[in-house]
Amino acid sequence: MSKETNKDFWNVFYKKKLAVSKPSNFAVFVKKFLKNYSSTIIDVGCGNGRDLFYFKKNKFDIMGIDLSKNAVSLIKKGLKNTKDKKKIIHSDFARFDYKKNVKKKFSIYSRFTWHTINERSEGTLLKKISKIPNLEYIFVETRSDKDELCGVGKKISKNEFVTDHYRRFINKNNLVKKIKKSFKIIYLKESKGFSKYKKEDPCLIRLIAIRKLIKT
Repeated sequence: MSKETNKDFWNVFYKKKLAVSKPSNFAVFVKKFLKNYSSTIIDVGCGNGRDLFYFKKNKFDIMGIDLSKNAVSLIKKGLKNTKDKKKIIHSDFARFDYKKNVKKKFSIYSRFTWHTINERSEGTLLKKISKIPNLEYIFVETRSDKDELCGVGKKISKNEFVTDHYRRFINKNNLVKKIKKSFKIIYLKESKGFSKYKKEDPCLIRLIAIRKLIKT
């Protein structure tokens, strides 16, 4: 499945998908971790704004990036005339120029979006953010290769499958190896129980990493 096809799926998905009032468990988890945090949280692949609105409600400075025009439009309508409306950006978060567009300190928040990009895009993202001194934390919650959906659908590669949309199921050890090059991992857990919904209980990886000092 091409990126354009995947983008079409999410455009249709978010055409009428208004944000639910309840935040994800991961957003609540991150909020507790970021007590008294004053920098910007960038929700990459922010979707309909479920967690973005939660962070805003709790007085965080927010920014959102999404590849779906419909998702971006929904969030902007929800934000109405606030200054935050200008900080909801239609873009590919893996290729977004963070260094150019974000001048203050910030953290990256990725819930259920890391597994939507292929390994090449992941490499592009990590290369971009590895040399940004004002990036503080990265927060990731993503589907593990131990998830029961891994292997379901059209096989693209060992860990990549397409059902109605593309997923790349993440190997924890491989992710840690990549992240550790520029970040110190301060929380890591792979488990079910993080995001139960009706009969679904995916196996997820939760990771928090803090920026290592950049040598000058």
